[in-house]
Parts: sequence; C-alpha cells; structure tokens
Amino acid sequence: MGKESKGGLCKMKAIALFSILLTFGMIGCNFAGEQEVIIVPRDFKGYIIVFLNERNGTPPKYSGTKRVYDVPQNGVLKTQFKYNDGWRELPEYYYDKIAPENKLKSYAVIENVPIDTVVGFMGAGGTIKKSEHSDDRLEFSLFFIGTKSEIEEAKEKVEKLDFVKLSE
Repeated sequence: MGKESKGGLCKMKAIALFSILLTFGMIGCNFAGEQEVIIVPRDFKGYIIVFLNERNGTPPKYSGTKRVYDVPQNGVLKTQFKYNDGWRELPEYYYDKIAPENKLKSYAVIENVPIDTVVGFMGAGGTIKKSEHSDDRLEFSLFFIGTKSEIEEAKEKVEKLDFVKLSE
C-alpha cells in the first residue's frame, strides 16, 4: 500500500469515528424545547417573570404543542410548567388573546429592537437559591414587552428585584 492509500484510509476512519461519536452525542442531548406563547393584558409594558415548577402555580396550558403563559397585569406568573430545556424559536407575544391582530414581533438582540415599536423581547432563564440555608432553588424565565428604551428600563428594574420575595 502506498503512502497516499494509507493517508486516505486514515482520513476515512477518522471521519467514520467522528460521525459515530457525533451521532451518539446527539442522541444524549435534548434539542427540542417547547415553543412558548406569552399572552399579556392589553397595553402591558415591562418585564415578565415566569416562575416555573411552582407547586401552587397555574396548571400547564397549551395551544397545540406550544406552552401558553397567561401573564397577569403585574407581570409575574407562577406556573407548574417544568423548566423549558432545549432549543426553540423565539416566543410568540400577544395582547389579550392569540389572534393575528394581537401579535407582537419577537426579538432576542436588543440592538435589533426598533426604537418606536412595541415588541416582545427574549430575556433569560435561570435558577437562584431560595435561601442561604437551603438547596431549594427558584427556576424562572424572563421576558420583556415594550419599545427599545422601555425594555432597557425594565431590564434595569429586574436587576434590583428580590426574586425570592416575588415568588412568595
């Protein structure tokens, strides 16, 4: 066997091995999170905090295969939904009910948000400890609705919130 044949065989083995490892790696991952629909009262603007996995929260509600979060006027929702792990598209945002005329555009990058248009903005998700003396954690997702400046202002307010008190 010549040098070129051995080199080609080694490359083929490396590609095959990489393909097998990639396949097994993908099997172990949860790629598909559930799509989210966020419904807020008419003219709502500000932050939305969805506390997840709350025993006394609202039961899960779906529109087809999409999670529906009916957010109250104060912007804080406690739900029994588990943490939404996995890849998904941007949430859908609606005023009052799911209807084309009530839908807001969705954004994930603040620099792309129009200055003078009310939109839905994907915030973040995470967990925090309920207290120093416990390993219990709060799971939450953050969303925002407003113009670019209103979203930036709401983000500053969220940074000052006590999530533990809000969840009680």
